[in-house]
Amino acid sequence: MLAFNIKSLYLIRKEQCAMICLNLGIMLAFFGSIHPWILWPLKELYVIPASLLIVASVLFSNSMKKPVYTRHDFFIALITYIFVSYYMLLTSQANINGMIINLFNIIIMYGLLRLEPDRLKQISTFLAKAFACILIFSIPWFILYILGYPLPSTNISYGDDALYTYSNYYFFLLDDRFLTSIIPRFSSIFLEPGHLGTASVLLLMSQCGNWKKWYNITLIAATILSFSLAAYVFLVVIIILNSWMKKEHIFLKIICFTLLLGCITAGAFLYNNGENMLHDLILVRLEIEDGEMAGDNRVTDDFKKEFENYLDSSDIMFGREMDTKSSGNSGYRVFLYEYGFIGFILIIIFYSSWMAHARYKRALISALIMAVLLFIVRGYMLWFSFFIPIFATTFLPEPGKETIKDRKQV
Repeated sequence: MLAFNIKSLYLIRKEQCAMICLNLGIMLAFFGSIHPWILWPLKELYVIPASLLIVASVLFSNSMKKPVYTRHDFFIALITYIFVSYYMLLTSQANINGMIINLFNIIIMYGLLRLEPDRLKQISTFLAKAFACILIFSIPWFILYILGYPLPSTNISYGDDALYTYSNYYFFLLDDRFLTSIIPRFSSIFLEPGHLGTASVLLLMSQCGNWKKWYNITLIAATILSFSLAAYVFLVVIIILNSWMKKEHIFLKIICFTLLLGCITAGAFLYNNGENMLHDLILVRLEIEDGEMAGDNRVTDDFKKEFENYLDSSDIMFGREMDTKSSGNSGYRVFLYEYGFIGFILIIIFYSSWMAHARYKRALISALIMAVLLFIVRGYMLWFSFFIPIFATTFLPEPGKETIKDRKQV
């Protein structure tokens, strides 16, 4: 008779339960931070079910002989995250509810910091696949809209003051500001095309060497359709960085990219006398006006002047309260204005505390470059949609030295 080990089956099932809870919790945190419309009713409370899933995963893991959470060098990073997250809440005068909700963010961060590099690789792949599964329905639906097919929709707004209003086509959102555009910018089910494009590009960076997979091709397509200048720049940067991480000859690629971009630019200026989306949404924003890039419009001109005065004031240490409606809402200026020099130093300490454990120098440098660019352009350094892919990239192995676990895909 064949022997059947019921205990072995039980242990395998517990590991599967731990990984399922972990993946679902991280997925909810990742997507929640870029605001899909299906989570708008929860506002910032999406971190509660996400953290509860992480807690369930930890409990399953603790009852296993080979636990999922095995890192022990996480303490400094976690303590620094607690300091910086609560500091940012205090300087922005958050209420007690915000302080309590942040506890759930800490639980999610704890789960991430305790994971081994091979688990991070699996999670980044899972997130890329989950993202692509959304987009694989969203993109065709969006194309049908462009072709003129009548699709069901409803009106929807984001925020208590209805700052953003949309036509909700269920598989994608259409910003009411772009209703008259022939081809509007694509944001899928998320709040902004920039959020979609940036999150997609950062996931692609963590998928170094796997860009021919169907899910990564889908992420590239979504990035292109977003017509996000920041995402386009990030995409070019990570193409070069990924080649460098794989120890490929990047100089020839840089020359080829330069020629390709030159041809695309020339074509955009010549096609239809410059009356096309690529010219209007991307190239025009790269023009220099009065010494500044036209696309540098994340803050108002008045705020730029206010920021110059702020740099010479005593408020630079701890930051100053700002009105985002009249000033802007992203980029390094906004971060420094709100959280000051102390907040900036705490962010550096937090990122440095876990980057110090990187396994491969080129992966570390690539992650650091993208973190700096992300800070300059976006400024949302603690968003899970931005942090998780950079975190996973930091721990990518050196090509040719991957372990069997590193090659496993979820």
